Amino acid sequence: MTDAVLAREQVDLTNCDREPIHIPGAILPHGAMLVLDSASLRVLQAAGDTEGLLGRPISALLSRPLDDLFSVAQINRLRALCQEPDLVKPRHMLDPVLRIEGGVPLDASAHRVEGDLVLEFEAAGTDDPYVTEPLAAVQLMVEGFSAAPSLFSLCQMATASVRRVAQYDRVMVYRFMPDGSGWVAAESRPPELEPFLDLHYPAADIPQQARALYLRSWLRLITQVDYDPAPLTPELNPRTDKPLDMSHAILRDVSPMHREYLRNMGINASMSISIIVAGKLWGLIACHNDSPRRLPRHLRAVCELFGSMFSLQLEAREKSEQFEARLASRKVLQELMLNLAGVEDYAYGLTQQTPNLLDFIHGGDVALDGRRGGGVAVRVKAATTSLGATPDDAQIAALVEWLTSYMTETEGVFATDRLSEIYPPAKAFANVASGLLVISVSRDPSDFILWFRPELVETALWAGDPDKPIASGPNGDRLSPRKSFEVWKHTVRNRALPWTVAEVDSAFDLRVSLLQVVLRRIEEASLERAKAHERDKLLMAELDHRVKNTLANIQALVTQSSRSAASLTGFVEGLDSRIHSMAKAHSLLTQSRWEGVSVEGLLTVELGPYIQGSGVVLLEGDEVILTSKSALSLSLALHELATNAAKFGSLSRAEGRVLVSWRVHDDGSLILIWRESGGPHVAPPTRRGFGSSLVERALALETGGRATIDYAPTGVVCEVILPRSALAVLGDRPLVRVAPPKVPVLTYEIPDKPRLLIVEDSYLVILTLEAMCADLSWTVVGPATRLGEAIRLARTETFDVALLDVNLDGEMSWEVAGILKDRGIPFAFSTGYDQANILPDHLADAQIFAKPYRVADVESRLRRMMSLNPSGERA
Repeated sequence: MTDAVLAREQVDLTNCDREPIHIPGAILPHGAMLVLDSASLRVLQAAGDTEGLLGRPISALLSRPLDDLFSVAQINRLRALCQEPDLVKPRHMLDPVLRIEGGVPLDASAHRVEGDLVLEFEAAGTDDPYVTEPLAAVQLMVEGFSAAPSLFSLCQMATASVRRVAQYDRVMVYRFMPDGSGWVAAESRPPELEPFLDLHYPAADIPQQARALYLRSWLRLITQVDYDPAPLTPELNPRTDKPLDMSHAILRDVSPMHREYLRNMGINASMSISIIVAGKLWGLIACHNDSPRRLPRHLRAVCELFGSMFSLQLEAREKSEQFEARLASRKVLQELMLNLAGVEDYAYGLTQQTPNLLDFIHGGDVALDGRRGGGVAVRVKAATTSLGATPDDAQIAALVEWLTSYMTETEGVFATDRLSEIYPPAKAFANVASGLLVISVSRDPSDFILWFRPELVETALWAGDPDKPIASGPNGDRLSPRKSFEVWKHTVRNRALPWTVAEVDSAFDLRVSLLQVVLRRIEEASLERAKAHERDKLLMAELDHRVKNTLANIQALVTQSSRSAASLTGFVEGLDSRIHSMAKAHSLLTQSRWEGVSVEGLLTVELGPYIQGSGVVLLEGDEVILTSKSALSLSLALHELATNAAKFGSLSRAEGRVLVSWRVHDDGSLILIWRESGGPHVAPPTRRGFGSSLVERALALETGGRATIDYAPTGVVCEVILPRSALAVLGDRPLVRVAPPKVPVLTYEIPDKPRLLIVEDSYLVILTLEAMCADLSWTVVGPATRLGEAIRLARTETFDVALLDVNLDGEMSWEVAGILKDRGIPFAFSTGYDQANILPDHLADAQIFAKPYRVADVESRLRRMMSLNPSGERA
């Protein structure tokens, strides 16, 4: 919060969101912090108990190097950390446990902030039973997760596991609700403590900036509520003249308001483990203790890893439940479409036959008398056909008129569980239609299908009055943490049971089917739909198999990676990279509808970061398409080879090279050879790791092929042979599209400061590209947000390369591309459309950047395009 006095009428729950908790200017007093200049390793700032932990007062450390504090090996380690570009999160720095001149054992970590190296020190906890084997604690914590019968059981097991290992008095799973409030979904506590289970907390209890930090950092500890913060000396960084950003600091001082909040709850120490699902903050594992609790580093690492694994398990469980619901709705959808084949009036067919639209998506729960709540209406050509409990025809007609202007042209599907908040007339029929799910079938005339859900009157239990009170203090009336946490009953009206993701997706499926099948009224499609029904049954069964098989593969990767990892950090990094490799292969298979992936496509994805440099990686071979199973197996093998080459082999040196060649043998088998050169001297490994096993055994067991690795002194050579059955076939031959003869590709010198023409109508995308150019010292031409302006710049301006948005406010950018093509200027399109067949024939060979894209990929591909500019000169 700022120190400015807030007028009484301005005090609301959003004021807490302005507190700059990431720059507190102080740390927890039990630790010590040093901020070092990366170039000289001089101490710029210091805080905390430096004398007790490091044997030096702050005054003896400031503006001085650390040569007399650390050993030569440790100094070299610090210098190496200063060179790492991605050291954002704290990394354990000194292993084994550090001692300074015979002092107490220390745990130390390091991370970088705006070019400076931040060191944090704490007394090491050496008496914990898991200090020597932290992975054993992780295995104990996740034991039995796969057998949990429900989401609640899974969350309950998580609270018990964390409490057993971390030894807090109370552990809860705290879930964020759609309106931002929190709900205690599971709890583990001793019997004498008052239960918090099922209590709700206002959204303002955890402000937005705190949630943002939870999303950036998995763990947050408060060792003691009552303490005097240890300020940074000096207050501002003398190099930047700014306060230190402590977003990722372990010892970051806690907001006084949050400490007062915990004090009012009677809590003396806490820990929060983030639960992140699909990149969003799903909730927290919240730990409370009645007395001070200082968790040692190795247990913090265990809890952080547990949070990551629990998040993955939670995400897999939710997706599995959504998949099962989607599978059931697809079955009903196929029957609906088959029934419609012989019906002229599709509104009648969707509501009066079996199954009907209420069988497809339930409007509400089943009532006590056996009747289903909720209803559905089909509005076609100003006529309404309804089923179940719905508003009357006049109310539906008025609602449809509002929807026609409220829904965008491209939206198609809309859902809300609180209709009256955005459409006030709905209060008149809230008892039958507080919830609405609607699909637009056509705009002219305005045809819609609408599902209604009745009002669900609910009494929620809140931990105190959700309206935060105003407290008077030295700065006048302003917000303060609430003091009362007595159970407060709050009745919610005009809201319905929320629509699930699976239900909204099912509505979208129906819309697509109606647009493609019913509205076109193709009578001959009846037989084809029956065949499609059978194909979909097989597809759903196959997808179910693949989802479960993928979960099993991830579980196996966790187990095998933990067994072969030398450290907790190595385990996390190895598991993360392997899962990402599987994800990239899955993305390629999804793009091809699981029909197969080319060998070159797999290699390009796995070796993408190294292909950027001309000549670092060479790929030679025809376009051979692999089956989905063999593609997944080969992708993991290629990932292991690439990772090993980057760490120890030819890709670890600038002069190193990798040549990958492949061909189809006369007997239909595929032979692929990976050959490294220019790297360090190679010696055969002394033991077989999990990576080698993936390369040699996985291919043999899963595809019937084989792989051999030769650790030649000049570079690793791996030969992979996949049988004919691993290749997609066309008739009786492998599907091989022979590439045209390769000709030498001439490269041209890229200008020191290239000029980039940006044609884009999204302000946020423009900001991203301009920031990239600023970081690279490139010059932006434009940006052009309209077609006329883009055509003028394309004809008259000087630039080296161009990035064109396909659709500029409804106008396609083909004319701009034609001008650039005539001028010989390299260009690429960027688009969020499905890339298949989007370009006209005369531009079919142009490059496409799919949105959203990574800035690093955009930079590397633009550089490559400029290096191949046939003019060799600035356009």
